[in-house]
Amino acid sequence: MKPYSEHIAEVTAALADPTRREIMDLVTRSDEPLSVREVAGSLGLHDNAARMHLDKLVQGGLVRMVRSRSKRGGRPAHLYVAGDAEWELSMPPRSYRLLAEIMVRSVAGGNAKTSLLAGHEAFLRGREEALRSASPLARLEPGCPVSALKSAWEEEIRRRGMRFRLVEKSPRRLELVFLSCPFGDIPAKGGELVCEVHRRLEEGFLSTAGDHALERGRQRCAFVLRLDVK
Repeated sequence: MKPYSEHIAEVTAALADPTRREIMDLVTRSDEPLSVREVAGSLGLHDNAARMHLDKLVQGGLVRMVRSRSKRGGRPAHLYVAGDAEWELSMPPRSYRLLAEIMVRSVAGGNAKTSLLAGHEAFLRGREEALRSASPLARLEPGCPVSALKSAWEEEIRRRGMRFRLVEKSPRRLELVFLSCPFGDIPAKGGELVCEVHRRLEEGFLSTAGDHALERGRQRCAFVLRLDVK
């Protein structure tokens, strides 16, 4: 693990340039790894300039380089994806993650009442945050079209900086998949409790747009909203 001061220096250097922030946003929002040429073309940069910025983001741990070999053979192409390392930056340093892990482990083996209380608190927190931050969801009228709900939900999750995929599976069914867990690897230490808290948190945000209940999807960090189910 790098010293805190060194980590701060690398991350701030990587994000100091507005072009690098644009590149990081582009790579983070992409479902597929991007090449230097794709990044350069999207932002109107020369390939060498795009490569220089990407190298700086890689050095700061914010973007990761992967190699992909073409079906035609030849040298593997260098592609870029969002970094999967977890960073905590706070000034002064704080151990919020450590506290979260301790608390999750302490209640993960609790009874059904503990899980119910945690879920209820998550729902309230999600609703409060949506109202406090003037979430796009809070501006919707109950019973709005599915397309409006989908757009507002997408905008809300983008505001939180999450990588996700929201798909309209049918005229009355939306599926939300987080491409990286908002809680990192903590769910692995807290089991179903953390996943249930996540589900209820999203329900809290959605509650400002009407009475919406989420179901857990088939994969981890996936939720299904069925608008014809009351």
